[in-house]
Amino acid sequence: MADRYDEVEPHFRPENRAKVRRRLEGLAERTPSRDRMLDLGCGTGFLLSLAADLYGRLDGIDATPAMLARVDLSPGNITVQQGVVEDLPFDTDTFDLVTAYSFIDHLADHRPMLAEAWRVLRPGGWLYIDLIPNHEFFDAIHSLPPAPPEGYDAIVAREINELVNHEAKLQEHFGIEPADWRDAEPAKSGQKGFVADELRADATAVGFTEAATRFEWFLGQAVVMHGTSMEAAATVDEHLQRLLPASARLYKYLVLTARKP
Repeated sequence: MADRYDEVEPHFRPENRAKVRRRLEGLAERTPSRDRMLDLGCGTGFLLSLAADLYGRLDGIDATPAMLARVDLSPGNITVQQGVVEDLPFDTDTFDLVTAYSFIDHLADHRPMLAEAWRVLRPGGWLYIDLIPNHEFFDAIHSLPPAPPEGYDAIVAREINELVNHEAKLQEHFGIEPADWRDAEPAKSGQKGFVADELRADATAVGFTEAATRFEWFLGQAVVMHGTSMEAAATVDEHLQRLLPASARLYKYLVLTARKP
């Protein structure tokens, strides 16, 4: 998928890039310094490109050479290398910020990654993980009964096609065998995402403090954003956030932030 990744993945859309950039700016204001940032599972460099002017040096690590080959190194302060996040080739207390975007679901066990992130962060440094599949949403979609004669609403039908039929779509468009996808994204194919409370507890267990999760991207948000307005989508999101935890099953993703004391 590497050659088409930046084109087909929705998180490269301008409105999402702007949102993530604002988050990175906010985190930069809270980190011990703006010396170094590490992006885990950096892929083609989504976060590295957004944060290139926020830190003196940025490192990216990924297991896939085809993804690393597409990282834009032109800013001059970005370095990438092939490796695995369970055994990081960096010294303890090195980074001000450790990030991971659309990556944690590729791990059979995310806890070693959390422990390594804690190790390489400086005291006071922050961990930021985004686009984490929310188990409650994935479970709700997979548990839906067969559609009634009139069918489901187009928004629901699209999510069923996206999640339940994901294996068939990858095979059709990219030639990826279903078994290979299950190996590559075990958290989606097996446990179907992450539970917010458990993820915070896992971060706390390795030593992080101020661990917090946020629910993101409500069902049909893109339709509201592009069919009505960004302001309307923000209003709906604000309302659903107030209804948590009752509305948790309507959010597709989680965001985790935590600090190393």
